Amino acid sequence: MSDGEAVMRWDPYSLTGDAKFNIFWKRHLAERERRILLVVGKGFDVRALETARRLHGLGANVHVWLLAFHNGQQDSALRRARTEKNVEGLGKLFPPERIMEVDINLGGAFEEPVASRQTYEKIRAAGDPTLYDDVIVDISAMPRMVAMTSVAVLLRGLDIASATGRCVNLHVTTAESVTSDLAAGQGSLRDQVSFVRGFSGELTSQTTKNLPHVWFPVLGESQRDRLDRIHQKLTPDEICPVVPFPSREPRRGDEIIYEHRELLFDTFQVEPRNILLACEYNPFEAYKQVFEAMDRYRRALNTLGGCKAFVSPLSSKLLSIAVLLACYDHLFGEVPGKRLKVGIPYVETATYADPVQMPDDPFELYSMWIRGEWEIVADTAADAGMSDTRNV
Repeated sequence: MSDGEAVMRWDPYSLTGDAKFNIFWKRHLAERERRILLVVGKGFDVRALETARRLHGLGANVHVWLLAFHNGQQDSALRRARTEKNVEGLGKLFPPERIMEVDINLGGAFEEPVASRQTYEKIRAAGDPTLYDDVIVDISAMPRMVAMTSVAVLLRGLDIASATGRCVNLHVTTAESVTSDLAAGQGSLRDQVSFVRGFSGELTSQTTKNLPHVWFPVLGESQRDRLDRIHQKLTPDEICPVVPFPSREPRRGDEIIYEHRELLFDTFQVEPRNILLACEYNPFEAYKQVFEAMDRYRRALNTLGGCKAFVSPLSSKLLSIAVLLACYDHLFGEVPGKRLKVGIPYVETATYADPVQMPDDPFELYSMWIRGEWEIVADTAADAGMSDTRNV
């Protein structure tokens, strides 16, 4: 096969921003009767119930998988109170027989990280998502590895199920606020680097150990320790930092680079020309920027036997979904010739500090339509020579 450019699955795309969230879902629910599965985190984040509240207000027929993640440690009184308040609030929206709690063991602070493997196994054992018309994964109150693994396992499962003729829609929602994310409580990190299940990049494989390692760390604030630990694990041959730009805060990208300048330029010896820009508030545009950068390395190094690409989601939750989509598309999408060995390395939080979020902290609610009926419509429009429609 030719080693030409790969075809991007999410181009065009369907993204709904906060102001149009209710408009989109009201129209979607009015098209026909829909049975909805909402996958939501049992967490202390003040934004945890926003998607559930909106769906309830629109009269949606919702069943809930409540992911209850725990690391065996005692929660503080504040985190416990906020989590209980969110659980009580969920119970007021939907009857108890429609809420199923799914326990996920994250592993102790000094144990081997198991969050992604546990999430994968528990999601697969929770039930059959093809019994629903729409599956919504609300990542607002989920730890990063739980969120990314939940989306990945459901996306892959529903993609496989579509071969039998069952088309189920998959959506990802998040109440996005960089300020609230930073205020959620940073805590301490685990010592070990972990990978999203299925995205190891064959890092330890002996048969591919001589392939070049290209690393794309997607940068956010206060990530020095994570960067250092992942760098030691990967020993990359090339580093392409990804900086959020454009951003809600115009100077955010510059400030992130300045904060990490010594590590990036003195320790890692990053070439300034390798710095990439990814749109902070549009995960599909960021996905395309990361995907295309990965594909350039794939095509350039295939004549030398290929390479391994690793992408670390160290920024916002929206950009984490962009990372997942770019890696998923390279692993399972329409890629001519030799594929990349794709990995998503991350360092999980071991213990959380108390959050300093306020209930009235501003945020924007995003809804990303990842798979399902929308793709059929988009393909039909493309075949007819119509321009794409984007709900932003």
